[in-house]
Amino acid sequence: MQKNHSSKQTFMFFIIYFALLCCLIFAAVTLKPSFQQEQPSEISSAFSKELQIQKHKQEMKAAENEGKWQPSNTFVITANSIGSCLDIIVVLLWARHENKKKQQGQYSNPNRLTNKKWFWYLVSMGIVLPKDRKLTFSLKNFILTVTLLVLLKLWLFDQLESI
Repeated sequence: MQKNHSSKQTFMFFIIYFALLCCLIFAAVTLKPSFQQEQPSEISSAFSKELQIQKHKQEMKAAENEGKWQPSNTFVITANSIGSCLDIIVVLLWARHENKKKQQGQYSNPNRLTNKKWFWYLVSMGIVLPKDRKLTFSLKNFILTVTLLVLLKLWLFDQLESI
């Protein structure tokens, strides 16, 4: 008996929800908003004032950025690629340092965050993974990561050239 009552309530909820949704859609389509009662000349004058304000803001921004250094797209992508390579090197050095500490027995907590496999997938993109209580270098994941980064760089160059 209780189960039947619950299903009736659920059914009624969705019927009421659907009816309210239909009423809102009908009201949005048929009712005329109050801002449409303005005169067209008022709208065009307000629009032209806004255009003048926007032009003035753009001129101010251009004057502000005139003396600043603006790197080229090629420079930005190259710097980003170098940063990605340095990230990989830093993670490899970190893993080496962690392995040395484990060999010396300096870690007492086996539930450390750095002992989890998913942590190393996030931090090192799967290049360094824990295996047999030691952090190891995965050549397969390294090749896949470098390939992905090169493809991403080529795609970014293509996107920037089309701009």
